[in-house]
Amino acid sequence: MWGIIWRATIVVAVIAGAGSTSAFAADGSYVPKPPTGSGIDGSTAQSLCIGQAPTIDYSIVRVGGGSAAEARRADARAELVFSGDGKQLVVPLATASDGTGEGSVLWPGVTVDSAGTVTALPGWVRSGDEWQPRDDAAAWTTDDITAQLRVGDERLDVPLAYPGYSDECATPAGVASSQTPGGLAMTGGQMPVVAAVGGTAAVVAGVLLVARRRRRVES
Repeated sequence: MWGIIWRATIVVAVIAGAGSTSAFAADGSYVPKPPTGSGIDGSTAQSLCIGQAPTIDYSIVRVGGGSAAEARRADARAELVFSGDGKQLVVPLATASDGTGEGSVLWPGVTVDSAGTVTALPGWVRSGDEWQPRDDAAAWTTDDITAQLRVGDERLDVPLAYPGYSDECATPAGVASSQTPGGLAMTGGQMPVVAAVGGTAAVVAGVLLVARRRRRVES
């Protein structure tokens, strides 16, 4: 009986792992869809903290050829647009002349001094050794938001969230440090892992229940 259960568990684990391969790399990070057709599919944006400063890493790729490529070069301005709570905020992104490239920018509302010390956060400003609340233009970006990469007329929605307050990120005193897992790049690819694990556990539980009933019938 336990041999049957073990084989069933292995099968379920293989199926769950196969289902998440397209969304995750070996380290569990979000993997974009492969580029198809023309546009900026395959581009990414993710949040993390570097030297305590909330930061956005981005990579922009563009596909297509011929006259379409010439048209793209005519308007290659790249932006990351935040939307939420009826507001919108635009962050310019540095790219090559054709609108492709990668780099990093501070999260909106974040500033650092010449020594790299974080001096301001969305909704907060450092005053000596203390943090004081403020109502700045980016304060709302720590709540639920949507984000979109834009290059010329091309658009791509990207999963993005404030990296959160933790030991790895500058955190004002009195603000809960458990709002978001620290040290992880926040992308939209985290929930499928939880779903896959939960699905595996549910199927294994079902196998155990069937085996138990079968044993009772045989006895």
